[in-house]
Amino acid sequence: MNTQFFQIVIAFLGGILSSLSEQLRSDISGGKVILDDQVLEIKKEIAGGSTIELIDATTQRIDGICSFDKDRLETGRAFVFDQIAIDYATDANSGLEGALAYNTAAPKELQNALFVLVQDGREVLRMPVKDLSNIHTGQKTSDEYAVLKSLRYLVDNRKIEMKIKFAPAVTLDNTKKHYIHVRLSGLQTAKKVSA
Repeated sequence: MNTQFFQIVIAFLGGILSSLSEQLRSDISGGKVILDDQVLEIKKEIAGGSTIELIDATTQRIDGICSFDKDRLETGRAFVFDQIAIDYATDANSGLEGALAYNTAAPKELQNALFVLVQDGREVLRMPVKDLSNIHTGQKTSDEYAVLKSLRYLVDNRKIEMKIKFAPAVTLDNTKKHYIHVRLSGLQTAKKVSA
């Protein structure tokens, strides 16, 4: 049985059909698409301040580290979400994106920064990191997510920008390595498997 969120997302997708690729619109109209639970994520080492790009045209989809296809979702992957979590870790060494627990409270410089998600010039989300980082609020992973008051979406085959924007003259401590883990939780379109 499908959840209420599933039913809402089905109706929501109908309202944004014109934003989807022609191929995905055709697949939806032809009943060739299903919705699957999905968490889009990026784990990244960050440093400095100003604006830090979390994904770009060179970002690689790597299991356990990143679920984005460069700076976009490939054709057929539309994603609707209402939950986000930003977790933090620190270590003395570089290159540990996939090996850390991400269970440390973010430093004040990062908490006071903005998380910005834009697709093809459309601002999807702009909120303080502090409002999206709930690492010490619960007993299970689902408690770490901030529940948004409205649905947000990313469509297929359009450029995505994901950034952390720091206040002027604010930077992260350069004596240690900083890591961020961004998770978006929702439903994603996928091709039906033919029987």
